[in-house]
Amino acid sequence: ALAKDDSVGAVVLFIDSGGGAASAAEAMTSALEALAKKCPVVVYMNTVAASGGYYVATAGRWIVAQPGTITGSIGVTVGKPITNDLFERLKVNRYDFTRGRNVNILSDRVPFDDSQRDIMRHLIEQDYALFLQRVSDARGMTPEAVDVVGGGRVWTGEQALNHGLVDELGGFSAALKRARDYADLPEHAPII
Repeated sequence: ALAKDDSVGAVVLFIDSGGGAASAAEAMTSALEALAKKCPVVVYMNTVAASGGYYVATAGRWIVAQPGTITGSIGVTVGKPITNDLFERLKVNRYDFTRGRNVNILSDRVPFDDSQRDIMRHLIEQDYALFLQRVSDARGMTPEAVDVVGGGRVWTGEQALNHGLVDELGGFSAALKRARDYADLPEHAPII
């Protein structure tokens, strides 16, 4: 909607997220990149902008974080709890109707077998490579340099600035000023 609105001169993206699904982060980032082709997108990181929250920030032209913002966590992980015994103890009977070798790969009834573990490792490595590339493209770093500060490591905003993951330390007003500067808008331009 913002990309179609001609009255929008710039966007400040407010992020306060510890992350989430890689597919959701990729979908949001793709939409934000389309928006960034129309107008400048400046990112403001509130208390947390980690993992998927940082992933989404890569669509911005400029990233502002507070000194104590928790950010980074450039990494991908998958967890699968095994709860089958729990359901048996609760006297809940379940039956899976399955067809195909890996249809139950994410089932909580059985652990991964070696083949499924290899599949999941491949998917994790594929998602991590895409994450590294997104950050690399956005920050003007090589994927290898991103990996040095990536690997799931978590940084404060101040540390992230030192590692080249953010552009400026400040509050929302700093991000707003930067967005107005990029869009060549006056200081009194309305905020919607």
